[in-house]
Amino acid sequence: MKKIFLSLLVLCGLTLVSQAADLANIKYKNIKAEDKLKIVNDVWTDKVKRSDSDYFIKFVSDGSGSYSEFYNSDGSFAFNTGCQYEFIKNGDLIGYSNQDLKFYDFTYSNGELSRRELTEEEIQTLFPDYEIIKISEFAETTNSFKVKKDKLNFKIILLNDTDRNFYHYGFTTGNSRIEKYPLSGFLNIKKRGMIQFSHFGDNTKDNPWFVLLVR
Repeated sequence: MKKIFLSLLVLCGLTLVSQAADLANIKYKNIKAEDKLKIVNDVWTDKVKRSDSDYFIKFVSDGSGSYSEFYNSDGSFAFNTGCQYEFIKNGDLIGYSNQDLKFYDFTYSNGELSRRELTEEEIQTLFPDYEIIKISEFAETTNSFKVKKDKLNFKIILLNDTDRNFYHYGFTTGNSRIEKYPLSGFLNIKKRGMIQFSHFGDNTKDNPWFVLLVR
């Protein structure tokens, strides 16, 4: 009985450690629900004064998509970014889509929101400590990609350079040790092994998994 009790304690402890270390942060501050921002002369800022009357307020949509919606200061709908994570960098509004695995740069003029997909080079500049792995680099027959872990914390970004959608995809592993982020294509690999990027563990024609073989 004592051994069983101790085993349960160890199991609970491991679970707590796993949960506590499961999510990490990126260096750019996410614009959270009910945060305010505005654009002046094509420059975005989150420095909104009480005296300001023209600004946007962020809300998160209902449902499992958790898309960002922005409303005008009078409560009317302004725009939807189609993303789950936004931040301001040097006056630019940058958004990340968990289902697209892509970054976008947003501009707003005359009541219209426009977006431009960030290039691989721009993303690498934003995240110089991460290695970018493109979806097109995975083997067509096995959907696998071999990568060498050459540092203690090996950080990667899965970048979607295809027209495939990755709605509700996530990382899982049985023999590696990983740290996940609010951005679904970001991963910190702490131990070598096999890592799956899948739709709830599926490996079907519509929802194939993508396997990282970390040496």
